[in-house]
Amino acid sequence: MLSRQQIEQCRAGTDRLAQPILPLVRLAGMLYLTGPFNRLPDLFAELNEPVETGGITYDRPADLLRPYLEDMAPYERFKHPQAPSRIILSSQRTGLDQFEALDGWVTQNVLIRELEEINSLLCGPCNCRLCCIGPEENMAQDFFEIPLSAQEKSFFQLTEINNTTSRQTSSESETPLMIQGHPFYLSNDPLLVHWQQGWSMILPRRSSCPNLEQDSGGCTIYRKRPDVCRRPQIFAYALERLAELDQEYEGRRLPAFCRRDTILAIWDCPYVKQFQEEIGVYAQLCGMEPIFKENKG
Repeated sequence: MLSRQQIEQCRAGTDRLAQPILPLVRLAGMLYLTGPFNRLPDLFAELNEPVETGGITYDRPADLLRPYLEDMAPYERFKHPQAPSRIILSSQRTGLDQFEALDGWVTQNVLIRELEEINSLLCGPCNCRLCCIGPEENMAQDFFEIPLSAQEKSFFQLTEINNTTSRQTSSESETPLMIQGHPFYLSNDPLLVHWQQGWSMILPRRSSCPNLEQDSGGCTIYRKRPDVCRRPQIFAYALERLAELDQEYEGRRLPAFCRRDTILAIWDCPYVKQFQEEIGVYAQLCGMEPIFKENKG
């Protein structure tokens, strides 16, 4: 568990958990749809007084909403129709009406943005290296995997594996990728591998991220760290990607998703254990189900 000092240092993050932005986003969406507003900024200009919704009072609603303008933009499709860009289904993989579908997309992106900030506020005081090291000897896993974009891989000065074989398989394939006669995860050092689904960094046993500062436990590239490193260990899982249900539409392939309406929190993380109740309240206020899952062990 965290010390009293660490808990106090996490106060900014727990305060954010107690006042999620999503209830205000949804209220603003309804006001926009039912009001005489052409674009969302027109609505924001009118939100000069405190707003209460879901038992939460937001003192400066317009200022709070502006950072999420891009995430809320799908609401404008009701007044400014566009060609579809994705398919969003129910949890039973059936069709949704336009509002439920767009609300799912808005929800996912608003939560991603907010939880990135909340996780950063909670992670720093914990001085935890959980996300930065490979499995310990007593763990069942042979390696941990950190997905990266093609641009993000340049942040890591590591051996790269990028060949026809690697690009036709995945890290979870039954027959592992072989490197110099051994499964990839038996490497002594971290690797960058281009799999079928893209790049990832592999952390084998007894290894650590090359950007982990061993003495302090800090990150040497913290300000430009990859997206996946910004989002531990409370995740937005409002939508699940379902590539097998993608559809062709006017010469384009539309990606498919289904609604899950879940907040996923990784139980291995010390601040998730410490603030389980606060995370549960956050999920409830957002109309989501909290799921606590152990990821390592």
